[in-house]
Amino acid sequence: MTNDLTVFSRTRGSTAGVPARDRMAYWDAICAATLVGLRCSSLSSRGLEVEKISLALPDLGIADISGQDHLIERSPALVRQLPKESLFACQILSGSAYFIQRDRCLLAQTGDVVVYDTRVPYLYGFLTPMRQLLIDIPITTLDDRLDAELAALPLRIASKPGAGAMLGVTLRASIERFMQDPVKRDAARFSEHTRTLVAELIDAEVNGANASRASLSYLLTAKQYIATHLGDPELAPQAVADAVGLSLRHLGRLFAAEGESITQRIWSERLSHAHRELTDARLRKASVGEIAFRWGFSSQAHFSRAIRERYGASPVALRDASRV
Repeated sequence: MTNDLTVFSRTRGSTAGVPARDRMAYWDAICAATLVGLRCSSLSSRGLEVEKISLALPDLGIADISGQDHLIERSPALVRQLPKESLFACQILSGSAYFIQRDRCLLAQTGDVVVYDTRVPYLYGFLTPMRQLLIDIPITTLDDRLDAELAALPLRIASKPGAGAMLGVTLRASIERFMQDPVKRDAARFSEHTRTLVAELIDAEVNGANASRASLSYLLTAKQYIATHLGDPELAPQAVADAVGLSLRHLGRLFAAEGESITQRIWSERLSHAHRELTDARLRKASVGEIAFRWGFSSQAHFSRAIRERYGASPVALRDASRV
């Protein structure tokens, strides 16, 4: 049986260990191959100090980039020589930056998201030691509804209280979680989820939040809260509603509109993760009981019954079948 739990290969790049005089050329080549054509420079006496981990997914790229102060330039000549038709959304996790594109200069700080079009020349400078998560979304994958929003770029989306802040927190948690354990079976869902979150952030910034958009924001945030608390045996609908800031009845209606209850979502996600571990060759030494308790099941009997109902076989049978 084919194991669809293959981990994505990650692309790593770092100027550490590269002679100072060669670092800018090295970094430009790395970025041109895995991200976008650009020119990078630094005023530091130590030379350019930066590193990144990139992951290429279907219709999505993500990168975790950190380093010292530096400047990025994507000039008109580079736009022509190394075309790239993507929307970049950069969530600043630490540090401060300035961004110049078209006739706008944006100042950004920790927690902000800077969104821009790679088809248009830009300057992007970091004034301090920095870290950012960069999301690369091909223009062709964007919903037609965002055509008008693209014309409004670049944008600085501040980490404001409310739905915007929740979306930002959800975005970071979702990306960091996937980068720690990138699984092929989850790639399409993760890519779609990430594109939706970015589209929601842009739409809310450009057009203001409306009822339907706000509802989707709450729903996405609730799902992310569930995903990050699955191992907590005390996870329950009321805890999810409290975390999101809605009444249990209101949040329940949002889930019902998608054809499931909050409780069903919790146990469905627990079963999915448990099933993945049961069939993962790397976790052969983990007992069925360990897996059950790790994902919030109160007893092995409950776990076995739930697994059989969903997957048509006992946990032991599923584990044995995955060895074939």
